[in-house]
Amino acid sequence: MKYTFEICSLTPTTSKLTVIKGITSELGAPVSRLVRIYCRSNGALIKTIRSDVQGRFKAYLPNLIQFTLVSIDPKRNFNAVIQDNVVPK
Repeated sequence: MKYTFEICSLTPTTSKLTVIKGITSELGAPVSRLVRIYCRSNGALIKTIRSDVQGRFKAYLPNLIQFTLVSIDPKRNFNAVIQDNVVPK
């Protein structure tokens, strides 16, 4: 897979929110991409964010639920990248 994103950290906070940080990259180089975050249990879209030009993204999300993250290459050169069952630890 040549288009990837990586979850760098998933940190529960004290305020009922979880912080998810990650990086989007294409062929090993950071790229800006949309990252869609869904509730795993019902498929509801929770948030759409865009990574910066260094590929970094950060989202504050509800704590105690599982997420599915999806990012799609807008040029359609690569398949979608999906990170499933992302949970706070």
